[in-house]
Amino acid sequence: MSTPTRVQRRAERLDDPRFESLRTTRARRLLAAALCGLLVVEAALFVLVDTAPVAAAIGLTLVVVAFVLCLGALKASTRGIEELPAEALDERQWQLRGEAYARAYRLGFGLLTLELAAVALWLVAGWAAPDTGVLTAAVLLPFHVGLVLPTLVAAATRDV
Repeated sequence: MSTPTRVQRRAERLDDPRFESLRTTRARRLLAAALCGLLVVEAALFVLVDTAPVAAAIGLTLVVVAFVLCLGALKASTRGIEELPAEALDERQWQLRGEAYARAYRLGFGLLTLELAAVALWLVAGWAAPDTGVLTAAVLLPFHVGLVLPTLVAAATRDV
């Protein structure tokens, strides 16, 4: 008998029957909403960095811990179809992953377009340069959203 590869172990862990309660449509959507809520809280804490740096740092630490736990649960709820390589997926999962990535791409492109429109409006209006926290949020938040968007879309749209 051969030793399972890292990918096989990861696929088995994500397909663990103990996570079945997370795989209902309602549970997946609640986890996706919780992750979106954490992204909003993260943005608010970045805005507060300039006025309350210690409180913002403590809050961001708590948000990171909650984010990691929530994202792990969300990946288990989708059986990891958005992150596992093709050889670890069956044909149906591979198709679902392709659909999730296509939707995530379109949604991400729309969000990025909105952010660029906001920047253009800011420049055209001649408003003062934003604080460091706002700039940090404007750079890091799209990065974080881009990382989790395929998982969010896979969790929120279809049974996996």
